[in-house]
Amino acid sequence: MIEKFGIKSFNKKKMKDSLPYPIYLKWKDALRNEKDLDKETADAIAHAMKDWALANGATHFAHWFLPLSGHTAKKHEAFISRTSDGEPINRFSGKELVKGEPDASSFPSGGMRSTFEARGYTYWDLTANSFIIGNVLYIPTIFMSYKGEKLDKRGPLIDSTKILSNEGVKIVNLFHKDEYAYRMRVKVGLEQEFFLVDKEIYNKRSDLKNIGRTIVGAPSPKGQELSDHYFGQIPARVEKFYKDVDEKLYDLGIYSEAEHNEVAPNQFEMAILFENVNVAIDDNQLLMNILKETALENNLVCLFHEKPFATVNGSGKHNNYSIVTNYGLNVFEPGEDPYNNNIFLLFVSALIEAIDKYQSLLRVSASSTSNDFRLGADEAPPAIVSLFLGSDLEELFRNIKEEIEYKKENKNIFSGYNLLSVPKDSSDRNRTAAVAFTGNKFEFRMLGSSKTGSDLNIALNCAIADSLSKIYEKLEPYKDDYNKLREVVLKTIKEIMEEHDRVICDGDNYSDEWRKEAKRRGLANHKTYFDALLSLKDFDFTDIFLKREIYTEKEIKASYEVNLEEVVIYHTLEAKTMMSMIEKDIVPMGIAELKDLSEVLKFKNNEMLSDKYDKIDKMITKLIKCEREIEILLSHSKEIDDIYKRAEYVERNIATKLLATREVADEMEKLISRKNITLPSYEDIFNSLS
Repeated sequence: MIEKFGIKSFNKKKMKDSLPYPIYLKWKDALRNEKDLDKETADAIAHAMKDWALANGATHFAHWFLPLSGHTAKKHEAFISRTSDGEPINRFSGKELVKGEPDASSFPSGGMRSTFEARGYTYWDLTANSFIIGNVLYIPTIFMSYKGEKLDKRGPLIDSTKILSNEGVKIVNLFHKDEYAYRMRVKVGLEQEFFLVDKEIYNKRSDLKNIGRTIVGAPSPKGQELSDHYFGQIPARVEKFYKDVDEKLYDLGIYSEAEHNEVAPNQFEMAILFENVNVAIDDNQLLMNILKETALENNLVCLFHEKPFATVNGSGKHNNYSIVTNYGLNVFEPGEDPYNNNIFLLFVSALIEAIDKYQSLLRVSASSTSNDFRLGADEAPPAIVSLFLGSDLEELFRNIKEEIEYKKENKNIFSGYNLLSVPKDSSDRNRTAAVAFTGNKFEFRMLGSSKTGSDLNIALNCAIADSLSKIYEKLEPYKDDYNKLREVVLKTIKEIMEEHDRVICDGDNYSDEWRKEAKRRGLANHKTYFDALLSLKDFDFTDIFLKREIYTEKEIKASYEVNLEEVVIYHTLEAKTMMSMIEKDIVPMGIAELKDLSEVLKFKNNEMLSDKYDKIDKMITKLIKCEREIEILLSHSKEIDDIYKRAEYVERNIATKLLATREVADEMEKLISRKNITLPSYEDIFNSLS
């Protein structure tokens, strides 16, 4: 069975096996040293890739890319062509492998491209494996405009990793004289949470179909309060679904590490093993596509919305982040003596500075409009960005700050139960922190389940690189004097802690005390995605993006406008869906209940039933009024040309009106009999998988 692992992936081993060795070495040299491929090498690789793809049932190829929308995109093109005498032939050239030309006019561009400017290019990413799904060979690519503007998230992600690598190796090589670091890789492991619902139930709710979440719905009598779903028995339908997903991942060579029930009813999680960050993002995008496709094959629907159901937990995509040298040194591994581990101390310090200095950028990069419904709830970190180091490490860094001698204590051990003695972790895990140290990596918990991890990791890479660059400037003059170098290391850490340790919190991040304390410390608390965007309106991106040419000013402005457009589009779609449901579902349910009540009241004067009739009647009137008000708000928003002002209007007026409308609808649902509830209720949904 193991020999079939990755059978649908054109990985390094297949490349080596199928190419003449000199060609393979040229590809490897181009990959390692960022050289252009010559025509002979590109044609040879394309020929080998085509033969492998045809042998595995492929008839088409596609350049696969990640535009600014955050969704994957591709165009299928046939291998088959015609000879000069009209005979069919399979062809695939090096030019077709390396470069494609999809239409670039209709993807989000923040004004960088007009509708009539259609030309865009895709360029093969040599660092990522091509793969087959169905009858199509997918080739991971970078997407750019005719004028060279970045129109995707892969290119900046790769560039940001190079920047971090360049700065990181300089620090590492100051201390590790016996081994030489020429490259650093960002390793990321993503945990994907999602909901599954029965397809028949899904099709009866237009809110789930249109926006992926229920915009109305009274609580179920039983939610997650018994904690019986969390890590519990996986329903038989879901077991079959998981088996099918695992087989597809296995063929693609994607390592699925874990799968289990999550806290909320109908909520599940799959985690994929650590990979180089751009490959990890690819694997996660593939996982999301496979989850959706496989769910449908099992008469289920997979929901990635962060909060599809009120009153129960929402879904995140935890981003586990580490940095490793070419010889395998993990810079976030504290080792037996973290106090004297200079590399560990400096890289953690760089991360502390990055998180504090760029907290609002990280809030935006990890979030979206849909994630607002999750952040701040009991299942996710609050909107305040904080860092949990654990008691031992926090004490270490604070001792350095206060110039107090650090005394390392022996670790406690678990023993008994006929088991070997096992070392305890150095700290507990704080699940309320936005960022938490978890042994040899940092877990970023704010990332939304529907969002690509690219933006967050681009920001992290660049922010840490900027801090490392400044640290190196302080250390470099003393590279040949270890004692003096160590002295400067401690001084540098002390300075970073004095300026940025306000972001460190070892406590309950949901408590009122922490919110007050965070405000006292000057930490940002952006309640909504739009509020976080507002804080970046006049932000100086020079250090983090501009000076290292990750983005141009034009590209930053465009990305900002794309984010504002997301706010407008999301809440506008919610509003139109709410209006439709009021008209077609909610009000008719209320009217049906009034009709039944009126029949009873004709023959029997019942004060309680009469009171119920009046309540429903008033709620129907309120809902119709709400529908009209939403329509007026929508109409006015369309008249606002400036995208910033329109987003602000939609966020402040339409979004809040929708919440108020929901309160009325949910209260009315509680008063309606099962006979007249035509929308599947939360109770129906939560019991649909058993």
